[in-house]
Amino acid sequence: MRRKTNRGSFSDINITPLVDVMLVLLVIFMVTTPMLVKGIRVNLPKTKSGQTKIEKKNVIISIDKNGHYYLDKVLITQDALEDFLKAHKDKSVIIKSDKDVRYGLVIHLIDMVKSAGISKVGLATQPRQ
Repeated sequence: MRRKTNRGSFSDINITPLVDVMLVLLVIFMVTTPMLVKGIRVNLPKTKSGQTKIEKKNVIISIDKNGHYYLDKVLITQDALEDFLKAHKDKSVIIKSDKDVRYGLVIHLIDMVKSAGISKVGLATQPRQ
């Protein structure tokens, strides 16, 4: 006598584990994305004309309200900054300056960047709301 079994083809795919993994990845990206902002936090001047798109490959040089230079988030001297810029001529530089910094100090930094041979220089601003 032959025994009757119920072993048909399995046509449904269980996607519950896939959805669980995707939700975990989504939460991780939502938490870590704000932490990827480069440079120190400065009070940027507000403008109406648009935003500067800051990419990961850009070099961020910040000037705080006391006139100190920061390379990403690290305090750096002017001489060390000049050496760094000369070694990275192929990069783009974004300058984030506090709105209370003297205009001459920003121009001095732009001149330092251009003298190092870097032609792509941008100024970061905050959009006016």
